[in-house]
Amino acid sequence: MSTAIDYLAQYGLSARKKGNRVVVSPRALVTDDLQKYIRAHRLELLAELAANDGIARKTHWQIAVPGYRPTTMVGEPCTYEEATTIACCIWPDAEVKP
Repeated sequence: MSTAIDYLAQYGLSARKKGNRVVVSPRALVTDDLQKYIRAHRLELLAELAANDGIARKTHWQIAVPGYRPTTMVGEPCTYEEATTIACCIWPDAEVKP
């Protein structure tokens, strides 16, 4: 199974994460088709790049808030601690299910 990073490597490109952006280099090798691929696979690339640091991240987390039905929080790949911080900003009594 090939990853999005592997796909870019076939064209001599490397990727790194900068905030919520994917930076691909060398820029001179990025064609219009590759640019479209990068845009279409941005979240996948971010998840792969984040996964390479040894910290588990997910794009969705189960949230329990007293008095409400369980819900799913979906977004950028984040750690359990980051998900807890985000959820508690929205719902102060929230509990994130690992």
